[in-house]
Amino acid sequence: MYLQKINLKNKYALVTGAGKGLGRACSIALAEAGATIIALSRTQSDLDKLEKEIKKIKGKVIKVNCDVMNYKELKENLDKIKIIDVLVNNAGIAVMRPISEYSTADYDLQMDVNIRSVFLGCKKALPAMIASGGGSIVNMSSVAALRGI
Repeated sequence: MYLQKINLKNKYALVTGAGKGLGRACSIALAEAGATIIALSRTQSDLDKLEKEIKKIKGKVIKVNCDVMNYKELKENLDKIKIIDVLVNNAGIAVMRPISEYSTADYDLQMDVNIRSVFLGCKKALPAMIASGGGSIVNMSSVAALRGI
């Protein structure tokens, strides 16, 4: 158990990019601490695997299959969620190729996932967080924010 000293019982934690990697690990750790996980991922099969893992530890999960870059889709899915206590903006990508081979489409994709989706997630989650009396927002980043590759 990663968050042994934290009690998130009766709290709702929204995690983007929840199907893989750090998002998956954050979702499991938050579920172990008692939170109901609102798991967002573009890949339904990843959400299904995460659900099985969380249910093994007697946790609760709400699966949301959507693309965080699409505000209309994000809004439609999250309008159904009335309580958000924790937001983990974890969805992110890295387009790994030399800048000389990097296209404007590559740039737009990376900015949309890594920056725009954080703004959109906060914009959508904040009203529910404020209505419930506040909460916590965690914006994930990588070492690429500190030094170039």
